[in-house]
Amino acid sequence: MNKNKRFIFILFLFLSLAPTILNAQEIVLDKISVAELEKIYQFYNYTGEKGYLRIPEYTYPPIYLKSFPTDYTSVQDEKKRNALFIKILTPLAMKINEEIQKERTQIEQIATNFRQEKDLSKQESLLLEDKAKKYDIFTRLQGYQRNRYLIKELLKRVDSIPPSFLIAIAAMETNWGTSRIVKEGNALYKQLTWYTNQGLKPQGEDEDNSYRIATYPDLYTSMQNFALKLNSSVSFEHLRGYRQKIRYFNSQLSGTTFAHTLLWNSPLQNYAGILEYTIAYYELNVIDKSRLDSKIIKKPLPQELQKIKM
Repeated sequence: MNKNKRFIFILFLFLSLAPTILNAQEIVLDKISVAELEKIYQFYNYTGEKGYLRIPEYTYPPIYLKSFPTDYTSVQDEKKRNALFIKILTPLAMKINEEIQKERTQIEQIATNFRQEKDLSKQESLLLEDKAKKYDIFTRLQGYQRNRYLIKELLKRVDSIPPSFLIAIAAMETNWGTSRIVKEGNALYKQLTWYTNQGLKPQGEDEDNSYRIATYPDLYTSMQNFALKLNSSVSFEHLRGYRQKIRYFNSQLSGTTFAHTLLWNSPLQNYAGILEYTIAYYELNVIDKSRLDSKIIKKPLPQELQKIKM
């Protein structure tokens, strides 16, 4: 690869690693009431079939909540509360997938360069090693064989996770956002930390003091960490293998087709079946076909709603 092409590639890597807030307009909200949130949603016409399926637009506004509304659990209407849950988590799941796809694009470009040059630049090697560490890939191989192995494994691990899948699991793990772990720790998936005092002590398990439920500064970080676990932990190797087969046949990723991969990853009987039913009942596969669009929120909020925005 000539110097000009290599420089352009390095510039591409730098720009793609820049914070997403520089690339697209977004709204971040915190410590907000349900009524305030609904006013903002209404202003930007964030509605749709069932209150959350934006058909035929298939686009969603980049409106991100750091935590659930302060009075979220006071919403008595279960149908309304569940719809609000989906609306809150949908943009977060889409943002996570956008960022994963940016990482994948970087790795695909490195793979293309490696096939052509049979070697990597220093910057490419550093990025490859950084991603291998992030996605928990280990090998004692060196040189050409090492790079070849890391690229192959990263292309298997760094890939999208259907938003419907992330949303439905969060709904099951938190009783649609009403559980203690969400209120006290922004935890959406009951991820555990061992032999530490950091996190929430599980209730009703006084005899076992060896673990805690991980807590997070915001909902996004909780979902992001869970997505990373799906893409890196040995426990989900079969999920990634299944996804790779779908990619091979150039088929659409969807939450319902992913559900069966969790058959052996939960102590709950029929967990996968309940997950598939949840995605199908709420028609969340529609969200898998959708994308974020900052044009939806290009109109500035009126003065009375500006104070709500962070």
